[in-house]
Amino acid sequence: HKLHTCYERCHAVFFDVAPITGLLYTNQTGKFVCASSLGNNHQLVAYDYDSNAVLVEPIPNRKASTLLQAYKCVHTNLLTRRGLCPKLHLLDNEISDVLREFLDIVAVDYQLTPAGIHRRNAAERAIRTWKNHFVAILCGTDPKFPLHLWDRLIPQAQLTLNLLRGSRINPALSAYAQLFGQFDFNHTPLGPLGSSLIVHELAEERKSWG
Repeated sequence: HKLHTCYERCHAVFFDVAPITGLLYTNQTGKFVCASSLGNNHQLVAYDYDSNAVLVEPIPNRKASTLLQAYKCVHTNLLTRRGLCPKLHLLDNEISDVLREFLDIVAVDYQLTPAGIHRRNAAERAIRTWKNHFVAILCGTDPKFPLHLWDRLIPQAQLTLNLLRGSRINPALSAYAQLFGQFDFNHTPLGPLGSSLIVHELAEERKSWG
């Protein structure tokens, strides 16, 4: 009985998880240095407090309808379907009517950041972390890498960033593993983004005007 009690105490100390808060912070970056070939100019950055994950969605503009679609993707596809349902959404000092209506539908409270006190929105710090990570990746691309393809780099850049961050509710997992499960490097090798490649296309497979 004493050994069992001791084990329970050790288990509580080393394997206990933090309570789920349901906190979600979002904000948008400024306009990127050039538009992507898909028409994207900005990025919506979401910071999920429980998983400690930084999630990024490229967006063409800051219109209410555009921001709503990007938020729906984060809320539904990336968090709710994986068991981390947002309960309180903290955003900048303004909110559109369409986003307010959606939050009412999904039963999520929201809180606006007071004007001039942006540090209260944790997404601001997440944006800084994301920019540092993304700029470092862009600096490592080939000198001839077409910059208008920047939004194609986001999925792998987001993956590698969250592999480096620990989950808050389960410190034994990375932020990526908390949301998507363990990443299999053997199944999906990660090569350097923006690398220059030499491709040989056989003559019998080449198109007439290829």
